[in-house]
Amino acid sequence: MSNSENSYDVLIVGCGPTGATLANLLRMSGRRVAIFDRDADVFHAPRAMVIDAESCRIYQRMGILDRLTKEDAAPFLKHKFVAPNRKTLVAFDLEIIPETFGQPASGMMFHQPALERMLREDFSKAPTVDAYLGHEVLSVESHDERAVVKARNVETGEEAEYEASYIVGSDGGVSLCRRSIGANRIDLEYRRKWIVIDVILQDRDYWDSIREGSEFKCQPDSAVVFVKGHHGHLRFDFEIEEERADSFSKEDAIALISDFVDPSSAEIIRLTPYNFYAGMPDRWRKDRILLAGDAAHQTSPFAGQGLNMGIRDAAHLAFLFDLIFDGKADDSILDSYQEERWDHCRVLIDVASERGKMISLTGLGARFRRNTIFAFARHFPPFRRAMTLARSDYPLYTGGLIGTGHALCGARLIQPWIVDAEGVRTKLDDVIGDGFSLLTSTSVSGPAIDWFENEFGGRIFRVGEDFTDPEGKLTEVLDGHSILVRPDRFIYGASTQPNELCAAFHDHLSKYHTSHSTEDAPSSTEQSLASSVTG
Repeated sequence: MSNSENSYDVLIVGCGPTGATLANLLRMSGRRVAIFDRDADVFHAPRAMVIDAESCRIYQRMGILDRLTKEDAAPFLKHKFVAPNRKTLVAFDLEIIPETFGQPASGMMFHQPALERMLREDFSKAPTVDAYLGHEVLSVESHDERAVVKARNVETGEEAEYEASYIVGSDGGVSLCRRSIGANRIDLEYRRKWIVIDVILQDRDYWDSIREGSEFKCQPDSAVVFVKGHHGHLRFDFEIEEERADSFSKEDAIALISDFVDPSSAEIIRLTPYNFYAGMPDRWRKDRILLAGDAAHQTSPFAGQGLNMGIRDAAHLAFLFDLIFDGKADDSILDSYQEERWDHCRVLIDVASERGKMISLTGLGARFRRNTIFAFARHFPPFRRAMTLARSDYPLYTGGLIGTGHALCGARLIQPWIVDAEGVRTKLDDVIGDGFSLLTSTSVSGPAIDWFENEFGGRIFRVGEDFTDPEGKLTEVLDGHSILVRPDRFIYGASTQPNELCAAFHDHLSKYHTSHSTEDAPSSTEQSLASSVTG
C-alpha cells in the first residue's frame, strides 16, 4: 500500500462490544488501530442484557465499569423459572454466590447502548484509533506481509483500502470475515425460531412495580424469556413456530406481552424474528485474518454468554497481539487463541442449549422430572444453593499458552480486596496492572526470574511486601506456591519453585518463535534458563 496514513497494526471489522473492546485494549498498549462499522451510531435497543463477572473485571481494568454502574448497570441478583400460568417453579437469589473475582459473581444487568457509547468515546483517549463508522467493508484479504480491508463510505460512496498486520473480524453472525477464510460451520444442535420484542415503559411507578431480574416461562415449544433491564427497558423472547414467524405482526406482539405488562403503557421499540442458533466455525484464523465474537461462535441466549464470550475473545487477542508487536513471540502464537477458546466456548454454548431445551420440553415424563427437581430445590434450600453456585462454574483453559502440572493451570485468578503499599484498600487487579505477573509469598531469585522481570518485562509481586492480603484469600490460593498470571487473568502455572516456573514459561514461549532456526546456537540467557530447569 502506498498510503501510509491508511496503515495500521490491526484492522477490526465490526464495532459492536467485542470489536470496540479490542480496539480500546490495543489503544491502551499504544497500538495503531482502525475499526469499521456500516452503522454510524450504536443500535438503539439492548441485544445483550448481562455482563458476567469476568467481563466486569475486564471493564474494571479499562475504566469503563465505574462509569457504567452509575446509571447503566446493577448486579444481576434475581432469576426464576415459572410454569405456563407464571406460577413460580423455583426462584434463585444469585446474591449468595461469593464474589470470587471481585465483581458480583452472577454479573451485572446492563444497558448495551450505554456501554457501546462509552467504548466509542474512549477511542479518543489516544490518537492511535481511527473509527470508520458509517463505512461498509467490501472485502478483506490476507497477503504474505500485510492484510487489507477495502471499505466504502456509506454516505459519500467513496472507497478506500486500509492495510495492517492483522484483521480481526468481529462482524457478527453473518460475518464477511468468516466467509473470507473459508471456515466450515459446526452445528452444535440447537436451532429454534424466536420472536424478540423490546419495549419501553414510560410510567416510572409502573416500571418500579415490576420485579427485577429475569424470568423463564417453561412451556412446551413456546417458552418465554422476560428480563427487566434499565431505563424502562423490558426484553421479551417468545419461542414460536417457524411458519408463524414471517407473518408475525405488532398486534400479535401486543397479545403476547399482555400476559406480562399492560400493553397500553408499553412502547415497542424492536420486533423481529430471530434464529437462536448454536454453532461455531471449524477455524478462527487463516493467515492474517482472525475471528472474534459472534463471527467465531453463536449461542442461544439462555446462559447469558453470547456477548461475554466475545469480550473474553478481545482480552485474549489483545495480549497475544502485544506479545507479537513487542517482539516476544511471532504470529504462530495466534494459533493458541483457538486452541484455548474453542473448547471453552463449546462448553458454554452446550450449557446454554441445554437450558433452552429444558424450558421448552414437550414430553410429559421430561417435564415431570424437570418440575420435580425444581420443586425439590424450592423446598430444600441447600439443594437450591448448590444449583445457584453451579451458575458461576466456568471451564478451565487447556492447551495453548497454558502450563501443566498443577490444578491452577488454566484457572481464573481470584480478585480479592487487598491493601496496597500506601495502605489503601483496593482490588488486586488495580495493583498488578496490565501485563504478566508473578505472585508469590516467598523471596524469588534465579536466572529465569531475572529474565522474566528484566528482559520479558513481567512484574513480580510479593504478598506481605508489595501489598497485604488481610482476608487471606489470595494466600489460601497460593498455598506456598508462586503463580504466573497472564494479562487476561488466567493462570499460566503454579509451582513451589518460582525460578523453574518462569523457566518453563520461557521455554513454552520460545516455541512461538518459529522464524528462528533450530540450528542457531542458544544465547547465554537461554543456556542459563535451560540449566535452571535441568539442574
